[in-house]
Amino acid sequence: MTDTESDQGTPAPRFFRARAVFDGVSGKLIDGVGLLVENGRVTAVGPENELVGAAAASAGVEIVDLGDAFVVPGFVDSHTHVTIRPGEGNQHWQLVQPAVWQTIRGVENLRRMLRSGVTTARTMTEEHDIDFEFRDAIARGEVVGPRLLVSGPGMSPPGGHGSAAGGVAGVGPLREGVQKRAERGANHIKIFTTGGVSSAGTSLGESNYSAEEIAAIVDEAAKYGLTVGAHAHGGPGVDLPVENGIHTIEHGALLTDQNVARMDAAGTWLVLTHTILFHPEGIEQGDAAEPSIIAKVMEARASVEAGIHRILESRIPVALGTDSMHGYLGFEAEWLVAHGWTPSEALLALTRNGGRLLEDETTGTLASGSRADFVVLGADPLADIRAVYDVVSVYRDGRLVVAPDGTLTAIAVQP
Repeated sequence: MTDTESDQGTPAPRFFRARAVFDGVSGKLIDGVGLLVENGRVTAVGPENELVGAAAASAGVEIVDLGDAFVVPGFVDSHTHVTIRPGEGNQHWQLVQPAVWQTIRGVENLRRMLRSGVTTARTMTEEHDIDFEFRDAIARGEVVGPRLLVSGPGMSPPGGHGSAAGGVAGVGPLREGVQKRAERGANHIKIFTTGGVSSAGTSLGESNYSAEEIAAIVDEAAKYGLTVGAHAHGGPGVDLPVENGIHTIEHGALLTDQNVARMDAAGTWLVLTHTILFHPEGIEQGDAAEPSIIAKVMEARASVEAGIHRILESRIPVALGTDSMHGYLGFEAEWLVAHGWTPSEALLALTRNGGRLLEDETTGTLASGSRADFVVLGADPLADIRAVYDVVSVYRDGRLVVAPDGTLTAIAVQP
């Protein structure tokens, strides 16, 4: 059997034969091993002769020969939006367009994600309940896309970055906002504690919310078992969330020594989103006609370049997100390697770290009990991280969702 075959229903146990496997655990490529998969989960990683032996067919194990390929865990986009396209500009305007317009665009954006190897994505603000609906439609097998974990609308004070559809402030209203999102079925909560690069007239360092407001958000979310991620770039807009129990800082383009030290001490996650900032098809293209926004792009780029060593030298756990640059998650890993990370560290940030950020040890690794979400690469990513662009095929729950010819298949998601 080959990986060009589409497989519906519940497949028999399978052994995926490949040149090598990056399991997301050891941080190394393991030569001469493959994956034994059953019921959507990895049951073992090891040599074929040990796991299935010579009598594979008689034992009911199908062999899927992936040839001279490299298998890595499915990529985790730890910060994205389903409906936005930064290269088209005015992202806040895009977020408040009619639901039908946004939904149509979202279908193609999800396809781009999956084709690039993203099997799990964490959405960080949508309107109209679009992310909830897409999450559930993908889980039912009605729409092609990665498994989604969603936040619903982010919370920002009136007039703040991210408040295009209406802001919220004050301890009481913020607690109510968390409750509303949790009861709708949010997987996490998103807030904006600083302004953004893509909005004019907002600060990248001052905090939109007080310590009391942030503490209330985090406390209310914890009642529902939810973590909180804060859009924040630097200054008090980072310090206050970190001091009040935030789970993740999203972006962090203007992090200071103090910000980094406090995040390091607290064990706060950092989700880097450099593609939207550095790739020429990101904000630079979309908002080229807005001088105030382009000035922020240049300020943020200079700050990141000057301070990225602080992150590398710290113990801050790092995951990667595209921030709606659908299909470009590989650029995040390439950027890390260009700035001092090893290819293994960058690949772990794309995979295992994403699962850990989500507090799901079965995502982002290929070990016994892991979800059988994996990407088949045509080249060795540890020899050249740009191999993450060479996606031959993609599997989710052990089933082919992106074939070598680019064909996409919708499947129901394992719970």
